[in-house]
Amino acid sequence: MSRFRVIEFQLLQACNASCMYCAYNQNLPKFNKWLPLEIVEKTLAEEKPEWVWFEGGEVTISDKSKEYLLRAMEIGNKYGVKNRINTNCRNIDPQWAGRLADGGLQFACVSFDTLDPERLELLRGFAEGTGAENLEQLKANALCLADRGVTVDLEATVTRHNIHELEALYDYAESVATNGRNIIMGAQCLVATYDEAFGLYPKMDEMNEAFIRLTEKAKNGRIPLRICCSPMVRCKSPALYEPHPNIIWVECSCGFDYVHVNATGDVLLCGFWDHTRTIGNLNDASLREIWEKSELRRRAMTEIPENCEGCQHWEGPDRCHNTCFSIVHRSTGSFTSFAYDLTCKAITDAANRRPL
Repeated sequence: MSRFRVIEFQLLQACNASCMYCAYNQNLPKFNKWLPLEIVEKTLAEEKPEWVWFEGGEVTISDKSKEYLLRAMEIGNKYGVKNRINTNCRNIDPQWAGRLADGGLQFACVSFDTLDPERLELLRGFAEGTGAENLEQLKANALCLADRGVTVDLEATVTRHNIHELEALYDYAESVATNGRNIIMGAQCLVATYDEAFGLYPKMDEMNEAFIRLTEKAKNGRIPLRICCSPMVRCKSPALYEPHPNIIWVECSCGFDYVHVNATGDVLLCGFWDHTRTIGNLNDASLREIWEKSELRRRAMTEIPENCEGCQHWEGPDRCHNTCFSIVHRSTGSFTSFAYDLTCKAITDAANRRPL
């Protein structure tokens, strides 16, 4: 029985932001579910993954949710699982940074899209405070976590609005990685859970050029760069993937050793998967039973595009897997098309629909 590297739990659905690229805001019911901790306990006891990732909504939206998170992390600690959160960090002050660190938090992926206050409000849409106030609060809170020994990934979701800022964001992350702070810079590429996401993409050649500059900067920098879900596949941009200790490519684990669980108990092949295509629910069956019986997962693992036949990056730790199963399946209903081509076309079509 293969071990999961990551099980990701959405602990609650409520959020204190309205990010323009958030999949959870797209045609989903407006209700607030909390995932029962009994499900977390049962699943971690059975599977004992390497990592458990907790997210929302916003998992630190209130004192109630932070107490709930502490209880969830206790379960992770109990089974020897490493705890990570995905957060916008708005409500993690020094006191809570200490409590979370003492509670076993090891890694925080912090949404950090821009150094421009107005652009922060455009991309994140916080209901309270000015852009300048929110940006300074975000910086301070993220450093509170780092000062308590938590590894902090200052992660930008890459859009056409901030693609030109990536090098500056790396410079900022590097500048605050001092005094024992373990800080890295992250670049999370958009995954098309919904059609409107393509309108937020940069042009593919622009993204390629930006990533070349960014990776070159990181190769000469002091801190790692972590890039997730890149549409720039190895066969199209081989120079980007030249190995370097400061470059961490997090490629597609969809259907392989990572799984996402919504607050409703629904199981998805990844957190960016089409939310209408679940593979089961943990209120009805165990994760292992759902995982091994899923016909959708079986197809995702076995249906290979002609372009990818025989590619050394189809399996193993450096899995490219055609950039994004979700894009292919949503576009065609199968997994046999080359996602890179579909993505390029969708980005172009979306750009042509944008008003001048």
